Amino acid sequence: MSDQEPKKGSDEATAVGGIPLYVLHKRTKQCLLKQVKGPGAPRELPLDIDELIVGRAPESHLFLDSHSVSRQHAALRRSQAGYQCVDLESSNGVFVNAAKIDTVELKDGDSIQIGDALFLYQELGPDQKL
Repeated sequence: MSDQEPKKGSDEATAVGGIPLYVLHKRTKQCLLKQVKGPGAPRELPLDIDELIVGRAPESHLFLDSHSVSRQHAALRRSQAGYQCVDLESSNGVFVNAAKIDTVELKDGDSIQIGDALFLYQELGPDQKL
């Protein structure tokens, strides 16, 4: 039997030296951003990309039409634990749970204020669907 590398994206067994090897791909938790106040509210955004840019620039992933929001105000970046919130050197800052932040690991139930927009970060359990 010839040695084979486990196929990426496959949970099937492959044989190496006659021993089956299994590759399980870690499933990241499903996360949701709910906008509860501000321009565009209410809305829900599933977080399903590695980096989501929030800003006043029309090309932002999450566009906020407000003068209190910088063109590229904040980023939500996928991390091992879920998502981080990062201030992109905005004029008015980013507040998580009413505390001004530069970078913070988000936890389920955190509130995020960007300009006059308020968001709720949620991590969904295995039985919850987006």
